[in-house]
Amino acid sequence: MESTPQPGDWSRVRGHGLRAELAVVRVIWSQQPRSLSTKERLGGLIERFASRLVATGVASLLDVRRIDCESFIWARTRRNTVPALATVHLRRSALCGLFAVLRELEPGFVDPIVDVSLPAKTTRRVRPLSDAEMTSARVAALGRSRSSRRAVLSVVLAEATATTGEIPQVRWRDLDLAAGTVQLPGASPVRARRGQLSSWGVRVLRRVLDEEHPDGGDFVVERRHDYGDAHSAQAAVANLLTKVLITAGLTAPGIRPTSIRLWGARQVLARPGIEAAAAALGITSLDAARNALALDEEVS
Repeated sequence: MESTPQPGDWSRVRGHGLRAELAVVRVIWSQQPRSLSTKERLGGLIERFASRLVATGVASLLDVRRIDCESFIWARTRRNTVPALATVHLRRSALCGLFAVLRELEPGFVDPIVDVSLPAKTTRRVRPLSDAEMTSARVAALGRSRSSRRAVLSVVLAEATATTGEIPQVRWRDLDLAAGTVQLPGASPVRARRGQLSSWGVRVLRRVLDEEHPDGGDFVVERRHDYGDAHSAQAAVANLLTKVLITAGLTAPGIRPTSIRLWGARQVLARPGIEAAAAALGITSLDAARNALALDEEVS
């Protein structure tokens, strides 16, 4: 019986067949932080790409050319129709993940996907807030008469790139106000990381600490007794942030609670670049980060 491929098997299988190489690469790829649904979807695309390579006579992943990638990305669907633009971008994301692993295994490997560009997506479900919109959201959160403290603190953490699933989990001991950071716990599909608080956020948190002296183990965003579980806590935070945006008049298409978190990642992007922005969001795909931050098109 064949043993399960291990990451260290690369030197043994390198150059000895595309399928053997892919088995090792898939093991490494599967260990990266992604949701199960994402792994299944992108993993299926990688398998289809491999089958296409075998059918066209490509013997090794190291021999894949740009034309092989473009041929797969633009291939007609199983119904023999032209692929939707979302499908095309998803196929490229799968290949980006595959070749990112190969770049780690082979320092001299020339990534065939790196220069493949695609048309911008014509629609975007979520976009980052602009600086002016972020200011309006802050004012709206401060002005809410009911649940004002929870609203303001939820915005503070969202600005630091916390997801609605992470916000209810953050405790006061996770904050380092001297450094202006917060340790985010991770919540599917994002990984744990250190988020950068805005200067406004640090001022808000200091004021709460001075006035209320919460215990370090307390949740920053106070939990209601009717939360029940993590899913209801996440839904409550998402609902609260939605109400803040509505109060601020931010109801245009593409604006959602995630828009606040994406604003925070944009601030990181303005400094070190896309890699740091992706890390701030807790995602591994640079392609997904570019898409989330609207870097392939102008945001109206």
